[in-house]
Amino acid sequence: MCLLAFVKTAFFFGRETEGVSDEVMQVADGYLKIPMFGFTESLNVSVSDAIILQNLVSCMRTKNINWKLDDEEHRELEFKWARKTIKRVDEIIARFQEQKNL
Repeated sequence: MCLLAFVKTAFFFGRETEGVSDEVMQVADGYLKIPMFGFTESLNVSVSDAIILQNLVSCMRTKNINWKLDDEEHRELEFKWARKTIKRVDEIIARFQEQKNL
């Protein structure tokens, strides 16, 4: 799994019974399965998330991989998030630009 630490990666976790959608399965570059032993038949999705992320983070720390977003990527992602979550964001931006004569 440490190979995933070298490229931008997205993980999709499905429900216990159904898994991920057919669409996700068709466009996925790869698949990952968590081995289970004993009487365990399935794992809660949050447990699966924790196992995968812990494994990945441990690997990245061991290999000293710089996994953090740079400042520009961070600002861009934060801006996209803000635009999607703030109600009437276009009105707020227009009012701000008007007040600042931009």
